[in-house]
Amino acid sequence: MTKAIVAKIDLGFVQFDGLMLPDGSYAIGVSQIAELIGFSNEHSSRDIKALLGKDFQFAKVSSELNNKAVNTLTIKEFSLLLIELTAAGYPVARALASVFAEEAIDRRYDTAFGKKVSESERNQILAQRMKRLLARRAWTDLLQDRHIQCYGTKPTPKQFKDWTVRVNQVLFSRNHFNCDRDNMQSEEQRTIEMFENMAIRRAGQNPQANPAALLELALDTF
Repeated sequence: MTKAIVAKIDLGFVQFDGLMLPDGSYAIGVSQIAELIGFSNEHSSRDIKALLGKDFQFAKVSSELNNKAVNTLTIKEFSLLLIELTAAGYPVARALASVFAEEAIDRRYDTAFGKKVSESERNQILAQRMKRLLARRAWTDLLQDRHIQCYGTKPTPKQFKDWTVRVNQVLFSRNHFNCDRDNMQSEEQRTIEMFENMAIRRAGQNPQANPAALLELALDTF
C-alpha cells in the first residue's frame, strides 16, 4: 500500500486535493474527479471503470489525510478519462480537456518567446471559461427539463440551435459566435450571463411556460 502526499490543486474556479506518490508521480482520487466533473459519487468508480475499459484497474492509495486506501487515477489516466467523458457528453470534462490542451501548448509558446504568464493569470482564464460553461449549462438544463415537463421528450439538437440563434439575434444581431464563447467581447460575455440568469429567474416565476415561451419572457427584459 502506497502513502501519498497531498496538496491543493488550484484551477481558478475550484480547488481539489492532488496526490504525489513516493516515486514523484501524480494522481487524483476518484471522489475528487466526481466532484470536479459533476457525476454521482456513489457509483463513480464503477462508471469510470466502464469508460476506461474492463482491463483497467485502479491503484489503491492512502494519504496524509486518509489512512484508508482509496481508488485513484494517474494524471495520464485522468487525461484519458476526460476524453471519454467528453465523448459521453459531460460539458465540464469537455471544457477541462480543451483548456488543459490549450494551456499546454501556450506554455510551450510562452517559453519559446520568453513570455511570462503567472499562475494567477492562467487561473483567471480557466475560471472565466468555467463560469460561462456553468451558466450556459444551467440554462440548457432548464430548457431540457421544461421540454420534458411539457412534451415528455428531450429537445432535439436543432431546437437547441434554433433557441441559441434566436438569443444571439436579439442580443447581438448575429446568429452565432462560431460555437465558441471565447469569440465574445467582454461586454457580450456580461450580456449573455445576464440573460441566462434572467432566464432562470423567469422559469421560476413561470413554472408552466414551455421552453419557447420562457425564451421570449427572458428576452423581453432586454
